[in-house]
Amino acid sequence: MVDEMMGMDQRASSTFPLIVLFGVILAFLMAFLFISLYNQQLNAQVDEPANALANNLALMAFTSLSGGQPILELPRDVGGSTYKIAIEKEGIFTVTITGGRGTGSSYSAIVSASLKADNQDFSPGGRVYFQENRGQIIVSPLLIENIPAEISVENISLTPPSFYGFAKDHPKVASAIIAAYYHTFENIVYYWENENNKNSMIVRTDSSVLHVVNGYENNDNTGLIENIWRIKSAWIVLSVENFDSTLTSPILCPSVENAWKSGWLYSPSQALEQLRGRTWQRVIDNVMVTVPDNAIIHAAAATVVLYQENVSTYPTWRVEWQGDQYYVIYFRAMPWWENDNAPGFVFQSNPTLYPVV
Repeated sequence: MVDEMMGMDQRASSTFPLIVLFGVILAFLMAFLFISLYNQQLNAQVDEPANALANNLALMAFTSLSGGQPILELPRDVGGSTYKIAIEKEGIFTVTITGGRGTGSSYSAIVSASLKADNQDFSPGGRVYFQENRGQIIVSPLLIENIPAEISVENISLTPPSFYGFAKDHPKVASAIIAAYYHTFENIVYYWENENNKNSMIVRTDSSVLHVVNGYENNDNTGLIENIWRIKSAWIVLSVENFDSTLTSPILCPSVENAWKSGWLYSPSQALEQLRGRTWQRVIDNVMVTVPDNAIIHAAAATVVLYQENVSTYPTWRVEWQGDQYYVIYFRAMPWWENDNAPGFVFQSNPTLYPVV
């Protein structure tokens, strides 16, 4: 009996390490399985939004074939990872993970059209603009300007068109109309002031399409000398979007297209060309400054004051960029008639700049 019990103890003692080993192996396998599933979930957090971004790029490009200028807002990251966008002429959009989980992974989508992207400086958190042009899709991080028609010297008038006086009396509305014109490339014939939102207006093109122009008020001082001659505030256009509704009692506006064709309105590219055609010097330290070709430009209605007294509000182009510091320039959207008794607006900046060349 004693021998039998001793044998049982020996067998139990010999199997105990096997049970422990089995438990360790089982725990290891469970941990490995859990880690694998967890990694798959983390990878999916990058894979899904990155793949969706590539598909959205292709979708918006395809949408542009039907007209207009669709805009895609870019995320700041995809699943917490940094990324970059590449565009190939053959119609391929590629999203590549540059940092974080999934670094090096690429996700592609194809659109059946030729793509053109002269500037591929697409910044996460920025925008991508799409526009069809003669069967080719232009893709850009900046607003794409499509000049509606060529201007000939013979068409430039010596006296301003009706839109000139309208812009003097309704600078905010004029700024919204100007923004809508260079967004749709169609003449604007009617507008409505939005009673429910003072920062937006509704316009109608000559093809009877409605658009809402969204903006915001900015109260940052911009100007040459504080409290003497400066811009105290500005209404800045943020976006122009399609508007699906039925409106009555429209307000007729003069032809903005006629103002442009007669030489009395500067397009965004013309404004940038004038600014980039000169070398500027920073007043505070005499550092030379040039306006980059990828500067952001928005239509804006700027209110100028002189000695704390309101002077007037003018339709302008607001140009901004980040260099060695943040720069903002307000530049005239329209030339000023020499026979006009009221003062005109040309240029204000922050930091203060003056032309050298």
